[in-house]
Amino acid sequence: MVIEIDDGAGEPLPAFVAALRGNDWADVLDALSRADTWIREAMPGHAHAASVTEAVAALADHPKWEIRRAVALTAAHCLSRAFEAPLVRLVVDDNARVRQAAEQAVLRRRDGRQASLLGKQHEDRINALLEDIETRFGVRGRAGVKRAADEIANLFARELYHEVVKLLTPLAVSAERLKVTVAADTRIAGEAHAEISRIDRQVRQLRAVLDAMRSYTTVPRLNFASETLREVVDEAWGLARVARTGFAVPAIKIEMPAEASAQVARSRLVQALTNLLMNAIEAYDGRDSREPIYVSADARQGHVVLVIKDNGCGMSPEAVVDARTLFATNKPNGTGFGLPLAIKIIESEHRGRLTLRSELDQGCEVEVILPREQALGET
Repeated sequence: MVIEIDDGAGEPLPAFVAALRGNDWADVLDALSRADTWIREAMPGHAHAASVTEAVAALADHPKWEIRRAVALTAAHCLSRAFEAPLVRLVVDDNARVRQAAEQAVLRRRDGRQASLLGKQHEDRINALLEDIETRFGVRGRAGVKRAADEIANLFARELYHEVVKLLTPLAVSAERLKVTVAADTRIAGEAHAEISRIDRQVRQLRAVLDAMRSYTTVPRLNFASETLREVVDEAWGLARVARTGFAVPAIKIEMPAEASAQVARSRLVQALTNLLMNAIEAYDGRDSREPIYVSADARQGHVVLVIKDNGCGMSPEAVVDARTLFATNKPNGTGFGLPLAIKIIESEHRGRLTLRSELDQGCEVEVILPREQALGET
């Protein structure tokens, strides 16, 4: 990897970046320590952030296990995508201490992403609490508290759902009766008809949000089994096409080895892929382009990489960030749960990764990395 002394931002790169490419591993380890401190203290969006994180991530294949472990420790508190592929390799490293550091990094990054779904303002507080718990009770204590917190949050969401539905149902019935009554009376002005239609639409939208919330907070009983990914993708595509009736559905081109398989909870993975494919279909709405949606799969060192690429409207950098956040949506009838639910299923339930890349008018690419093996049986 070539690191320029000045990347054009008008400010030279920190000296430790060049030191990261040194031949003396002790000097490289010292440079990694300085890089770790710099990453922790750097302002969000710093001009050199990408260069520094990429330089650190490039050391994930270093022959010294001390260097590889230091990379994993840095990745634990940096959510940069540059660390995603290296961590996939480091969690199966030959050295036990490297594997342990990488596994902890994966856990902490996952916690950070989930905290981000709840709001950026809570991320530091949640991570600080989890760090304190880990210091006191170890990694298993941290994981146990996280599971308990998830259970409490899910229980609260389910109870809230039932209470709101009890209020919403009679309102929906009243709106329907009023619509029928008004439709039969020609003396009522058109403005009243329009207002009743708006009430009806808002009630339906609220119910859709509640249904999406219930689906997101559900704690499923996961049954993992070896599945052929082509069959899973075919099932998800069929469901996505039916769900998006009314949209001009583009063609799909699936290229993956017939033997590509992984241990997955099939119904949940189908749900995640259905959400991703529905988003891809909607991206073509109102556009002349009808290039197909491409789906491919590739096996890599104990993992399967699944890529879904569309040629639709694409997204701005801000929209890419918002897409991962609960309730954030730019669709007239969207709920803001589609992509977050897919992320939850893939990352929390399947120990995988979901990466979204997009540019306006350049389509969207979603990369899903799944372990080929899970803990079989019911969880």
